[in-house]
Amino acid sequence: MENKGKKLIAIAITVLVVMMAAFSKDMAANKENMENKYIDQIMDMSFARQEVLQGSNQNQKIKIIEVNGVIQSDYAADMIVKDLKQSREDESVKGVILKVNSPGGSVYASEKIANQVKKLKNAGKPIYTVMEEFAASGGYYISAPTDKIYASNETWTGSIGVIISSVSLGGLFEKYGIKEQNVTSGALKDAGSSGHDMREDEKKYYQGLVDSAYQRFVELVADGRKMSKSDVKKLADGRVYDGSQAIKNGLIDEIGDLDKAIGAMTSELELEDPLVIKNQENSGFFGSIFSKISDLRNSSKSDLQILNDMLKDNEPRPMYLMGGYHE
Repeated sequence: MENKGKKLIAIAITVLVVMMAAFSKDMAANKENMENKYIDQIMDMSFARQEVLQGSNQNQKIKIIEVNGVIQSDYAADMIVKDLKQSREDESVKGVILKVNSPGGSVYASEKIANQVKKLKNAGKPIYTVMEEFAASGGYYISAPTDKIYASNETWTGSIGVIISSVSLGGLFEKYGIKEQNVTSGALKDAGSSGHDMREDEKKYYQGLVDSAYQRFVELVADGRKMSKSDVKKLADGRVYDGSQAIKNGLIDEIGDLDKAIGAMTSELELEDPLVIKNQENSGFFGSIFSKISDLRNSSKSDLQILNDMLKDNEPRPMYLMGGYHE
């Protein structure tokens, strides 16, 4: 009976994987269409609801743009990019302050944000960073090109480096009698597959991708912080530094908070009672809706569905993410 039960479980898992493979393309397309349909509406609602933090001069604005949590290729990153672009185009916005509380994340999304930061600088508008609890890896990547960086003594920053994470489920497959059988056009086409332990040629292949992204990270920091690449590499072994260490090694400029940054920008630009604004957070409203949908979906998940989620989420990809961080 026990062997029969194991066989039934193995068959069920196999059927699930086959079915999900058949429909995953359509599901992904539907999800993308839905996101594209509503993303602009969500953004426009956010931009229409601005919160005034201080000041009264409508012709001289300092825009606060918040970067919170893991940086991902999602609507939150798109909103940050759009916010930076609009701040560059709005003549009344005289300067921007990034308020960063992030352990990093997607290499792609981090680069998108950093590119907009550079465009803002090239347009002649100053941009500062104020770091909170974390501004590590991707969080530092988007901060390094800014004109001035403030942090707390207890901020964790740095973590300059790249990581590709992968999990082998080969032992689990073996337990349930599942065998991975990939037909590929090349030896590395199934590199990083969760059905087997990573081979040496696969490790070498992924190491090359990591090294390439790492070099771009080092170059960005060297350019943004006016340091030599060799000096950056001495700091860029993946470790984090607290604020007091970071100011000594040149990764930040001053110990200070948002108020200090606003005061410094006001003084530097010789502004008169500038209007300091930020977009009102819609996270309470939208977050509650998304949370309820997620709860309903997760409450009915079977073990096989959870396993399928693990398979889908185990896609090796380079990340500018602080080591050991899990959300």
